[in-house]
Amino acid sequence: MDRIRTFIILSPPLIILIGFTTAKLFTPVIQEWAWIPLALVYWLVMGICIGVGKGDKRLANWIRKPLPTKLTIVGMLLGMFPLTVLFTNIHLFDSIGLVILWLAFAIINPWFEEYYWRGILLDSTLKVMPKWLSIGYSTFFFVASHPLMWGVFSIANRSSHVVIFLSIIGVVWSLMSLRSKSLRWVIVSHCIVDIGIITVLVFLNIYIPPIG
Repeated sequence: MDRIRTFIILSPPLIILIGFTTAKLFTPVIQEWAWIPLALVYWLVMGICIGVGKGDKRLANWIRKPLPTKLTIVGMLLGMFPLTVLFTNIHLFDSIGLVILWLAFAIINPWFEEYYWRGILLDSTLKVMPKWLSIGYSTFFFVASHPLMWGVFSIANRSSHVVIFLSIIGVVWSLMSLRSKSLRWVIVSHCIVDIGIITVLVFLNIYIPPIG
């Protein structure tokens, strides 16, 4: 178990390296559409880590009925903040294909990311680190994965505004998970964020927010 825990704790840089390499390999060939193979590889590697790291714990345990906490309200409100981006740029969806890809990513991605970043990784680090360091560790690599992987082809993912928002909401999602003893509302909030920031349009540089 100690070896597995060590593997999980050390896995974030490996996941980012694999994602970065995937993006670098595919971007010269298919440009911004490299987001598709990157997403598939990213999900696969996280899925392997989740499968290895969960041990005998059932995946359903992470989404059991959450304990009430005011942080859930904070997390949901923060998750709704990016919806302003969607409402003011929805006209950029000029094909049903883009809509399908956008919704598919927004529904699938939060499950993998939350089970990994706020699930097995946070659980593993909490066994060997203070709570504040555990949250900081998982949030740091979660935030870093965006410019280092998606940022290879997506201009917006290299923005300081994105880094700041992800840092804030990453900490809030971690606290939500710890206080509520569940990832249920964290996943919902994450889905709303991925819908609101029109992820696929951001990946394809169809929508580029003000860059800081």
